[in-house]
Amino acid sequence: MLLLALADNVDSRVFPILRRLEDVKLVPGSPQTVLITADAVCRVRIKVVEADEIGHRLQTEQDEDVLLIVNAVLDDDAAAMLEDANARYIDATGRRWLRGGARTKRSSETATGKGKRRLYAASIRLAQLLADHPDEPWTERGLARRGQTTQTTAHRLLGRLEGEGLLLREGRGPKTQRLVRDPFAMRSWLARRARPRKVTRLTCFVEDPGRPRAAAGRALALTGAAGAAAIGMPVLTQEMIRTLRVSARPEELEDVPGALGGFRTERGFNLILIADPDRLAFVDAVDGPDGWLLAPPSRIMLDLFLEPRGAAAADVFLNLWGREERS
Repeated sequence: MLLLALADNVDSRVFPILRRLEDVKLVPGSPQTVLITADAVCRVRIKVVEADEIGHRLQTEQDEDVLLIVNAVLDDDAAAMLEDANARYIDATGRRWLRGGARTKRSSETATGKGKRRLYAASIRLAQLLADHPDEPWTERGLARRGQTTQTTAHRLLGRLEGEGLLLREGRGPKTQRLVRDPFAMRSWLARRARPRKVTRLTCFVEDPGRPRAAAGRALALTGAAGAAAIGMPVLTQEMIRTLRVSARPEELEDVPGALGGFRTERGFNLILIADPDRLAFVDAVDGPDGWLLAPPSRIMLDLFLEPRGAAAADVFLNLWGREERS
């Protein structure tokens, strides 16, 4: 648990970023801004930064008393870069580093298995945006900002996709834009490369599932087969169990069933919850027609791999999605 006593002149953007983090308590109206942990009490100056501002911030300002509030979801490389510069930070998911803490190991982009490089969460969010909005011209900076990650991550992914013939390049320098050559090919690539492998999930029974958008301070997004049906691309004919992604770390998932008025059970469940600390379902989520918060189509497709008929259901969805694009 962290406590931040905030002075009146603190950047107001701090509040919407940190208030959704249950282990960070904010106390406004303090004479000065103070960070309080179990081990220390220290004065800090708050700086709110977007993901694509991190590199510039480290080059121009490295004051010892700054605490960066990062309005994005940091990947391992960006987190390690901040820590190497001895910069304290808290990101939008609660990931943090304070001096003296264990440092993040940089992720490896080297080949594994059959030589296909893994896609890490930050790159998956970006690839989802490309798959969901193939008609948009994307700059590195624009894609990084929309996907809540660093411009370096966007540069790396766009270069990879361009090398694999999935993107067209227009222009030069910072204003260079990329366009998706073939929406179906881009979405098929995403289905192959970003199929979920390890997730934390639990099943529960809720007396009245209703249309919850939040519980226990966490956002909820409808995904999978129920999400596909909600956007008019059903992949199953029988009654389906709703799958919700939860903007929570795995250890926080246990609190959600009770907050929904239900309980965890492996028998007779009517709701599946998936921990989504990397906010894969929430970047570009939309309001559904029935009151649900809906994950974007790309995430709905990928989460079908976690449900019965997995690959077959994802394939049906992919074909329906392609048909809608062509109509």
